[in-house]
Amino acid sequence: MQFQSTSFFHPLQVIFEPIVFPPDFPFVLWPRDHPGEMREKATYLHYHHELEVGWCVGGTGVFFVEDKVIPYRAPCASVIYGGQIHIAQSSPNEHSEWFFVNVDERALGLKDFPSHTAAPIVSEEDPCGREITLLTSMLIDELRSGTQNNGRCAAGLLQAVLCKHSRLSGGLSDTSSWRIAEIAPAVSYIASHYAEPFNAEFLARLCGFSEATLRRKFRQAVGCAPLEYLHRVRVEAASAMLRAGNKTVLEISEQVGYSSPSSFNREFRRLAGTSPREVRRSLCLKE
Repeated sequence: MQFQSTSFFHPLQVIFEPIVFPPDFPFVLWPRDHPGEMREKATYLHYHHELEVGWCVGGTGVFFVEDKVIPYRAPCASVIYGGQIHIAQSSPNEHSEWFFVNVDERALGLKDFPSHTAAPIVSEEDPCGREITLLTSMLIDELRSGTQNNGRCAAGLLQAVLCKHSRLSGGLSDTSSWRIAEIAPAVSYIASHYAEPFNAEFLARLCGFSEATLRRKFRQAVGCAPLEYLHRVRVEAASAMLRAGNKTVLEISEQVGYSSPSSFNREFRRLAGTSPREVRRSLCLKE
């Protein structure tokens, strides 16, 4: 996962990130002492062969996992399986804070554990998601503690996380990673620049395709055309900001790239089935 740091990678590539485990210990926790700040503009899509479990302790943002665009708000957890192409970023002016754990599943005898990829981000709004978030926080606290047999305890907590997650997600994703990789330059650019004006021709040039080819490959990978995907990203980013509750609807509409409140309300209602103000009102009632 990407925190606040510099990278020598080209920003439009899909990067393989190898994980190096310490001898005789199947977990890599990072950071250890305090949560890391997720950057506002993620720079590249990436994947690794190992399972990654995350715990968000503060802030809001958007996670991109394969063909899914998912708003998040702390407290929540992420479960990313090996080979899944993903990226995450914070909402503008509100850095989210995360801990992440990579797992050597083979060393733990979990390599053949079913990978249920339909629900990569879970939150406390769902009862099962609440349990997964609690178990993930316990897993990370155990690894941070450094106490005797903490690896064995963490392994038991991880198995509980995966069992609960398999119930929640209800099945396997049928999206092939290579389809996402084909349009990675456009997906990466949209993730970092969704608030800026650009057109399908520009995205096609990034990928080296004609516009017609780009539209076809986007529909195969994410189920919609490039600019429709852009609107999806904007609406999900707006949903994350609405959950935070510290910005007006007008401020949010501007920060996700809409030139007028009316166009923002129209696209939000079309994709979310409700208005931004109704979302804000329902969240206030829950609290």
